[in-house]
Amino acid sequence: MPCYHLSIITNLAMLRQGNRGYTVLVKKVLNNKVLLGSLAGVALVAAALVGYRAFGWGTMGPVNGLKLDLSRPDALVRTKSLSALPRDLLTVPLARDVLREDFLFYYEQSEDRLGLKGSLRRIAYEHELGWGDQLLRMVLDQPAEVALWRDADGSLKHFAIAVSRSQLTRLLEEAGKVALKDTQMRVAGSLRVDGDSVPVYALNYAWQRTLLFAAHGQRLVILSHPGMLYGGGDGKHGDGTAEKTVASLLAPEPAKQHVFHAQFHLDNAAPEGHSIAVKADFLSFGYQPFFGALEALRFDFQQGAWQSKVLLNADKLKNGGYDSSALWPQLPHHPSACFSVPVDWTALQPVLKRLGSKTSEPVVPLAQHLQGPAAACWYGTSRLHTPVFVATRKPQAGDDAAVVNIYGSLFEAAIGGKDPVRKTTGKDGTTRWERSVATALGQSTPALAVAGNTVVFSADGKLVDQVLAVRRKQAPAASDLLPDASRTIGLIAPASLARLIQLEAFDTLPANNEPVLRAAANEHLVPRLNALKKYPPLRMVLKRLPASGTSWETLDWQETGR
Repeated sequence: MPCYHLSIITNLAMLRQGNRGYTVLVKKVLNNKVLLGSLAGVALVAAALVGYRAFGWGTMGPVNGLKLDLSRPDALVRTKSLSALPRDLLTVPLARDVLREDFLFYYEQSEDRLGLKGSLRRIAYEHELGWGDQLLRMVLDQPAEVALWRDADGSLKHFAIAVSRSQLTRLLEEAGKVALKDTQMRVAGSLRVDGDSVPVYALNYAWQRTLLFAAHGQRLVILSHPGMLYGGGDGKHGDGTAEKTVASLLAPEPAKQHVFHAQFHLDNAAPEGHSIAVKADFLSFGYQPFFGALEALRFDFQQGAWQSKVLLNADKLKNGGYDSSALWPQLPHHPSACFSVPVDWTALQPVLKRLGSKTSEPVVPLAQHLQGPAAACWYGTSRLHTPVFVATRKPQAGDDAAVVNIYGSLFEAAIGGKDPVRKTTGKDGTTRWERSVATALGQSTPALAVAGNTVVFSADGKLVDQVLAVRRKQAPAASDLLPDASRTIGLIAPASLARLIQLEAFDTLPANNEPVLRAAANEHLVPRLNALKKYPPLRMVLKRLPASGTSWETLDWQETGR
């Protein structure tokens, strides 16, 4: 499930970029129209054994241009059987109702998988081999690890699959012979593994789709794109990191094979079912440095049930830790989705320094004035690209009015526009700034307010007013139905979220301009959103915080009152 955890100051900085960053965020949000299907998409990339949009053997630019670090994947899937993973995902009632079985059948009958299967059958038939379908079964029916990397559009398109199998000797001998005379398979290069020279084979299995595979001993590794290992069509290998990583995956020693485990803080024991770990940096669109204590999310399937976990670094839980009790009483009731994240406010200093060069007074000190986690919330009364952000100030000593004015300077520098900034001060001491801004999505009125120890910002000024109304006890708060606000780190209202997704989806598909896609959305998206609307609101509860170091902590999903 995508997680748009952005701090208030981070969002201000992004809007500063002439609304370019603002539009990028919108596009990324809209590219994930079925948010709850993203986890399944991560797993099924591996299960379907497809490369999505590959570029062919001679066109390495798009991948090489990403500077893909093969030693540091964005996600890691460990499973006893890749073929069982999609079906086990559908044991989650919500996933089963929203995605349905045709989701599974789609990936089982996908164009890429069928193309790969057909290519292997053709090669086996023409060369009188016995492993046409055996190679696919060898990968899909065995314990495996799948590492995934994001593409330029932010989706997990590139993968490496590593499996252990005892029947590889004959396959390798036959593959070597086929590569000498087949039009779809050839030797792409070689690797040094445990003192041996290991050939790397390239298989063109569909138009502009090529994968690499190599085997050594009982180990088989498959890469979804040649550019993951080779930097370009000229065969140059870059700095050698990719080769070292693949060589480790092929090594006979189990300790070397688990090359990705340390960065995900995983032990080397094989999972009983499935385990999917996704780094927070991927889920947060690269803004994870602002909340470095939150490192990854994990989903484990054991004994017929899924469990969620979060990877937290206790050493980075500073300045208020992860106690969210001060946030929920400030937030309006009934959010479509709302998350709190443990922000490292000192990480904002470089951003504030850059913005401070455009103000009459320094704004860097604001990084020392904020504490605790920040909240990012979406409401059905607004849009998917206009969440509201809430943070907590430290109690101020001395001239607090001077400190408040610094927020106004920050707002004016961060929110570009030709219209002047309008400042108002309420009877309760609340100070509010707003500015009208013309964007590619229409006119917008971002607003920032400081009320007591609360700082609130949104690109939709009406959401800021709603937060202020909650503070004045003129509207119900999100905490009204929370028995344990301090450990609640997320709220999701499926019905409201579904309506918001539907609004955004159809707003990007006007009937006059996109009749085909609009009809497809009506037929396929709307029934799934209607199924999502039947589920009650849920809250994510963090049962405990790590005392020290970095560790995986359990997330509990509980129903809340409506």
